[in-house]
Amino acid sequence: MADLHKVRELGLDEDTTLAILERLKHISQLYRSGKPLFPRRLLEDLNRQIDDGKEEVYISDFDDVPQVYSLKVPSWCTEFANTYRIRYQSIHSLGCVPPYDPERVLCKCTPVAIDYVDTSGPGESTLEAIGGAFFKQRQIWLESLGHRNLEHHLSTLRTTANIRKIVCFGLGSLGRLSGDCYTRTHTQHAAVETIAASLVRRGLSGSQEIKCYAQDPVYDEVDHEFLRSIGITPLEDPKGFLEVDEHTLVFSVSPDVPVKQIVTDLHWPGAMIWDTVTPSEKRKSWAKYKENDGTIFWITPFTTDPDSGRVRRMIKHYAHAQLEDSDGFFGDLTIYMKCKEYAHVSFYTLD
Repeated sequence: MADLHKVRELGLDEDTTLAILERLKHISQLYRSGKPLFPRRLLEDLNRQIDDGKEEVYISDFDDVPQVYSLKVPSWCTEFANTYRIRYQSIHSLGCVPPYDPERVLCKCTPVAIDYVDTSGPGESTLEAIGGAFFKQRQIWLESLGHRNLEHHLSTLRTTANIRKIVCFGLGSLGRLSGDCYTRTHTQHAAVETIAASLVRRGLSGSQEIKCYAQDPVYDEVDHEFLRSIGITPLEDPKGFLEVDEHTLVFSVSPDVPVKQIVTDLHWPGAMIWDTVTPSEKRKSWAKYKENDGTIFWITPFTTDPDSGRVRRMIKHYAHAQLEDSDGFFGDLTIYMKCKEYAHVSFYTLD
C-alpha cells in the first residue's frame, strides 16, 4: 500500500488528499479482513460469460459492485487496439498513488477488469521454423546444469503433494525467433517436459499421466499448434487460473500479471516453480527519470508479479529450493513443494 505520509507531500488540495487517504484506508481494511482480490467464483463467472459469447461482461469490483465492460473494442480506442485483454491488479497496484496522476486511486477499485490492446500483425515464424529452433534449444537444455539441478530438487524436496497437472503462465510466444529472448522462452517450454517426467519418476502423480497446460495472451495460432504437438494444451485467460487446485504444479516465469497473488487467492497448489518470494522489504518509492530528449517517465516501486503478505504466508507450508540458473534461462526461480497438510486461514497480513 502507498505511504500515507507521501500522499500529503503531493501538494494536492485538502479535500482531494483526504479523499485519497480514505480510499487507501478502505482498500486496506477490506484486504486485511481477508477478502480475496481474485475469488474463484468471480473468474468462473467471467469465464462463463466469455464462453457464452457475450458482447458485454459484468465483473464485480472490490466492493462487490458489478461493473460492465465491452468485449468489443470501443470506438474511442480502435486506433490503438484490436482486441480485449483481462487486466489483473495486485494489491500493490490497487493501493498505489502514482505521483503523476494521484487521483487515479479514487477510481473504482477493480482487481479484475477489461483492457484493450493491439495484437495485430502476422506471426513471425512458421511451425517448421519454431520446431527447428525449439528442438535445438531443448537439447542444449537437456545437457545443462540447470536441467540437472531442476531434476535433483524435484526428486528430493520433501513433499506430501500429489501432482496431476502442470499449469504454466507467462512463458512467452515461441514464434519470436529474433533476439536473445527466444532461447529463454524455448528453454522454459522445454522444462515443462522435465518437470512432468521428474514428478512421474518420483511417483507423485499416482501412476496417472500429468496433464500440461499453458496460458499466455501472446500465444497465436501457430504457438497453439506447436504447443499441442509437444503435449501442452494452450488455454485462454482465465481458464489457466481455473485449472489450479491442490493437485497442480504452477510454473511461472516473470509474468506481466500478478500470478502469485491470483493463485494464492484461488487455491493453494501442490507445488510452484516461480520467481523467488522475498522477505518483506522496506517500502520503495516511485523513481522519476528524464531522457535526453526531455521525456519524463516513472518507474513503479513494485513488479508486475509482486510478493505480498498472503503469498509469504502461503509458502511457509512448502519446502523450497532455489534453482541454479547459470545460463540465465529462468532468472531467480525457486521450487516450492507442499510439505504438510494445511487449511486456508481467514486473516492475512498486508504489506
